[in-house]
Amino acid sequence: MATSGRYSEKSFDNFHIYTDVAHLPMGEKATYVNEGFTGICTGGDAVIEVCSTPCRISKGDLVAILPLQLTSIHDISNDFRITFFKVEKELFLDVMNGTCRLTPDFFFYMRHNFRYHLNETEISRFLNYTELIRNHVEEKKSIYKKETVINLLRIFYWDLFVHYKEDVNAQKSMRCTNKEKIAFRFAMLIVEHHRETREVAFYANRLCISPKYLTMVMQQVNGQSASQCITEYVIMEIKALLRNGELDIKDVVRQTGFSSQTALSAFFRRHTGMSPSEYRESIHLL
Repeated sequence: MATSGRYSEKSFDNFHIYTDVAHLPMGEKATYVNEGFTGICTGGDAVIEVCSTPCRISKGDLVAILPLQLTSIHDISNDFRITFFKVEKELFLDVMNGTCRLTPDFFFYMRHNFRYHLNETEISRFLNYTELIRNHVEEKKSIYKKETVINLLRIFYWDLFVHYKEDVNAQKSMRCTNKEKIAFRFAMLIVEHHRETREVAFYANRLCISPKYLTMVMQQVNGQSASQCITEYVIMEIKALLRNGELDIKDVVRQTGFSSQTALSAFFRRHTGMSPSEYRESIHLL
């Protein structure tokens, strides 16, 4: 099983602002990508497809694709150029932990609404924003560099989330297949019951399908097993609580439904490579 890895070293150290199309985390063949990316097209055009939704991207278009999406790119013109940054799954989840309570409908919405056309002022603003991030990434002295960049990323993703919340046609734009509807219902059940159980059979029973079929659906829709989806959400909840300096670890244990602090610590270490206390230290909690 894949784990929710520790972003603090590898993922963050690999964070850059790119202008070379070769670094885009996708190719002509549709695959589920561990990295999302956000960028502005500065020339040429190409067709980007997310979960069977194709969209031609041209100069002035902002593209925002979340991690774990089925993506591909084709029909790339010779003069296609884009300035972008990539965000690995673990880093993205930590960014969002301090921004909002993620709900599955936001992910489904973003599968069909990943392109935004910007005017000249907005393009300039976004390029200045990426330059600001670049300056902080390349800063060698600050011990808070990582948290500074994470908070800068939160500004962008919060704007995306607000745009989604303010879109009166959001629900209409989410054209879901039957399997996507199952995946959505499963995700909502995780939000509701993750404190009670992390057993796939429980959720499959609530959906009136077999655990095997639920796992197959999630692999096809999300590129992850049902068990991985449950684990990822629980880890995300634990991290969100750990970021609250007023909570003791025992409070986190109580609010996440673990039987003991030992059980929570073992679960968290197994899936992140660090203890809850080490995680708190890694984020420079003030």
